[in-house]
Amino acid sequence: MVEISLGVFFRSFNASKVILCACLLVFIALFTLKLDERVNFSYAFVFAPLWACNLIVFVGAIVGVCSFCSKPPARTEVMMRVDFNAMLITAMEHIFLCAFVTLVFIKLEFEHIFEPGYPLPWTIVFCPLFSLSILSIGIAVWSLRHDKPFEFEFFYAVNIVQLVFIAFKLDKQIDWTWAVVFIPLWVVLSLAAVGVLYALVLSVVLIRSRHFIPSHRRQHVYSAMLHTLFVIPALVCLVLLTGKLDSMTWTSDKNSATELSFTLVLAPLQVSFFFMGIMSAGFGGPSSTPQTNIWWFGLRKPLCPFLLDKCPSLRTYANVSYRIGRRSRVENETEPGEEQQAVIENNEEHDEADGMVAEIRRNARRAEEKKNRGSAASQNSGHGSQSGQSDTNPSDQAAISRAIAQYKNEYGYHWVGDISQPD
Repeated sequence: MVEISLGVFFRSFNASKVILCACLLVFIALFTLKLDERVNFSYAFVFAPLWACNLIVFVGAIVGVCSFCSKPPARTEVMMRVDFNAMLITAMEHIFLCAFVTLVFIKLEFEHIFEPGYPLPWTIVFCPLFSLSILSIGIAVWSLRHDKPFEFEFFYAVNIVQLVFIAFKLDKQIDWTWAVVFIPLWVVLSLAAVGVLYALVLSVVLIRSRHFIPSHRRQHVYSAMLHTLFVIPALVCLVLLTGKLDSMTWTSDKNSATELSFTLVLAPLQVSFFFMGIMSAGFGGPSSTPQTNIWWFGLRKPLCPFLLDKCPSLRTYANVSYRIGRRSRVENETEPGEEQQAVIENNEEHDEADGMVAEIRRNARRAEEKKNRGSAASQNSGHGSQSGQSDTNPSDQAAISRAIAQYKNEYGYHWVGDISQPD
């Protein structure tokens, strides 16, 4: 059974990653058409989606800075200040990316304006990415200390050697095959593939377990499947791209990859970015992706809660969920048991609360009885003294009179106490 919850969508929707994935999908589609020479438009139109993405980032960062300066948060609101610093770091990263995209555009579009003996080398074109890869190491450490996501920074930092190899290969400074050039990327994607396959097997094992509620089991399965569909197509794309580039380099090798167009070669990569966008939209579960930084465009809150505040009518759909398919036998067996366990726990809590109330009442009753017993004892002692005085015999009265007279003769003053109550 598949369950789609709009509440999870509103809580986990990451607008920044969704926009990035959409721009990358459009860029790859246009770039492959240009490489296959199926279109004749300029490279400016090809790189327009990437420039649009960077423009959105820069405008959002500028508005966020203005909002921060106009109404800065209190010094006690540490997390809001950390989010603001994270927004500035992201904007700085996009400056390097925008510079790289611009240099690639100049290299591809205006190659003819350079002198024949002095072309723009690819090593210079890749310099912004080299700098970003080095800075990403420090940014990743900062993000780890402040509990912020750093997937892209980790990707840049790990693939710095890969970027160097590609730049040297394009400048023909190394005479390696593309299979050797892509060795760092082979290692990264292979480890990622092993990790997602392990997560997929683990989710299949957990789905048969009764120690987790069905919604949590389904969440693990969805997340593992989406990550698998993100990594495996990227690995397939790397295989096809390596064969395509090597076959273009060695024209004598009549490989079947030579018949493949760049559109087909990069189609698996588009599949990867498509599923990455689905995960960014929150369909992989609440923990699959963090929410958008609250300082973009000065919203001071994630996008979906902001829209829910501005459009209260959308709150009606925030808790709607759809279930597709039938429940499995395991779910039918476990859910009543879980409900029964919840009822038992509630009854135990009520019994414990009733026991505490009864104990308090017993203690109060004991204190009241002790108080009444003490007052009754004091009253009885008072009555006893009075009765003792009234019940004194005449012979005792005469003895008391003689004792008082003797005391006066010895000490010269009368007895002032009650002699009927000896010390």
